[in-house]
Amino acid sequence: MRNIWIFIEQKDRKIQPVGLELLSETKRLLKDDVSLTAILLTNTHDQKDIDLMTYCGANNIIIVEDERLKDYDTTYYSHAITNLMRDDRPDVFLIGSTLEGRDLAPRISARLNTGLTADATKLDFELTEERLKLFATRPALGGNLFATIICENTVPQMATIRPSIFAIEENKSRTSKVIIKPFEIKETSKVQILSKEKLAHKKVELNKAQVIIAGGRGVSNMFSTLKDLAYLVGGEVAASRAVVDANIEQKDRLVGQTGTTVHPKVYLASGISGAIQHISGMDKSELIIAVNTDPNALIFDVADVSIIADAKKVLPLVKEELKALRAYKTH
Repeated sequence: MRNIWIFIEQKDRKIQPVGLELLSETKRLLKDDVSLTAILLTNTHDQKDIDLMTYCGANNIIIVEDERLKDYDTTYYSHAITNLMRDDRPDVFLIGSTLEGRDLAPRISARLNTGLTADATKLDFELTEERLKLFATRPALGGNLFATIICENTVPQMATIRPSIFAIEENKSRTSKVIIKPFEIKETSKVQILSKEKLAHKKVELNKAQVIIAGGRGVSNMFSTLKDLAYLVGGEVAASRAVVDANIEQKDRLVGQTGTTVHPKVYLASGISGAIQHISGMDKSELIIAVNTDPNALIFDVADVSIIADAKKVLPLVKEELKALRAYKTH
């Protein structure tokens, strides 16, 4: 049976969602026609982690356990994974396109002399009796088009995939086989963590928001109103590239190709024209409401509700309606 390996990233002993997203999506696309193996590098594990990976689709779970793997180390992690592949390489190896994944994937690719598609936003597979072929699609040429890349002449076929693209689907009737392996390496890592310091600015996790109020250049002077709206509906504020480049909002509020990919229940886009770079980061939202004065704005191509009007006039009206509803519910 063909085999796909998926790297499961941990941070502070907590499994990060992107690995579970990849397990779920791959299982959805290929059902039980391939064997899915989750790769976890850690200093310790518990049954909760094993259950989570199993429910998301892992048939096998390989855990490499060593105190040196407690925190991400580029030397130890790349050695640990390439050691696993010395005798048995999978057909496909997928890694989340996080800060850690973007460092790890090219190192493994170089060590194994295989190809790598970086920062993909869509996966597809072709399964035949002869082989399993990976099709990884990613934005190209500044997001003006999408390219599907195939690396079929080497194994494993590798790709890093952007987080928050796919949904996590659990099935608690699934079972898996767990394999614990030792970490074998003679050399000492040249990387040393001297200290850790938390950022003073708390990072916004847009990919977890259920409601997003987004603003672009057209409402660049109205972000206080956008924040009021977000507060009233329990959501988060997001921004387009133009707003972030103008230092009006922090980069962690950027939605799009070079920012965060989101899929909330409601996405309100005001003053955003809808460049493909932005649309690629929010077009999977369940309900998209767009406000723009230009009837030909590209944002209307993906919007479920299109309001051709001046957002500067619409947003204060929405704010007053939400305040009235909030006051009504409290009485």
